[in-house]
Amino acid sequence: MNTDVLNMNRFGRYLVSDIKNAISRYGVSLLVMATMSLTAYLLAGFFTLIVGEGWHSLGMVGRAAVLGITFLVLVISAPAKIYGFVTDKKDGSDFLMVPASTLEKTLSMIIVCCIMLPFVFFAVYLSLDQIICLLDRGCGQSLIGAFIENRANFMESFNSLNTISSNVLPDMEAITSGWMYIDDTIEYFLIFLLGAIVFKTSKPAKTIGTLIIISIVLSMIFTPIATHGVIERFKDAAYNNMTGEEILQAFPFFSWAIKHVVLLDTISDTVVNLGLSIAIYFRLKKITH
Repeated sequence: MNTDVLNMNRFGRYLVSDIKNAISRYGVSLLVMATMSLTAYLLAGFFTLIVGEGWHSLGMVGRAAVLGITFLVLVISAPAKIYGFVTDKKDGSDFLMVPASTLEKTLSMIIVCCIMLPFVFFAVYLSLDQIICLLDRGCGQSLIGAFIENRANFMESFNSLNTISSNVLPDMEAITSGWMYIDDTIEYFLIFLLGAIVFKTSKPAKTIGTLIIISIVLSMIFTPIATHGVIERFKDAAYNNMTGEEILQAFPFFSWAIKHVVLLDTISDTVVNLGLSIAIYFRLKKITH
């Protein structure tokens, strides 16, 4: 496809240039965060060694907590650091003059910030964690190994203990799969990417504040609608000592939603991601300095 809107040769050149700029702006920070598994391991070991307790390896729970915190920092900081310059008068004006269409710039932003960045982070972080656990058995399982084993144990327990008909059960294989949460990860980065090119100052803080306000407003609107008459019906069900399956059958919509939770999650995430992508496109198209 080669048009004024999307020229693949031009887009390829622009994407390479955008990747280089992203490395220049955030490469060191990404390297620091991607190697936090090794940093946390060494800090924990040297600390216990200094206080006379000997070398204590950082366990799986501690390493998982470090991963969660580091990823949160990555989501919040990376979009503003890489693309926050778009709202600056000088750098933003130079950006608008780059010979690439708005669609190409938008696609490049999404690829770099929402796909490549998290992929590189998790690839490096989890690979280092795997190597550390192979070299030091005191660490216990690697994060990948623990996830695979815990998922298998959960599925075994779930299949042996559940007493509800499979007709009203969600696909737990899909829910516990990491693949299901890729679109959620993209959504997180898209939100802060949009905030980075909308707000001129305090981009992460204003994005978080906006999310809080939106959540409160949506809760005030939809909670009364969703719970209208439902609480009373649940009380009646409890009073009549209905089983879990009978309760689900008494609420056909909830039963259907639980059964198709994977489909609903995928559709909702896709719609939100498309909406955020479109908002980013029109923000770039209409931006002025």
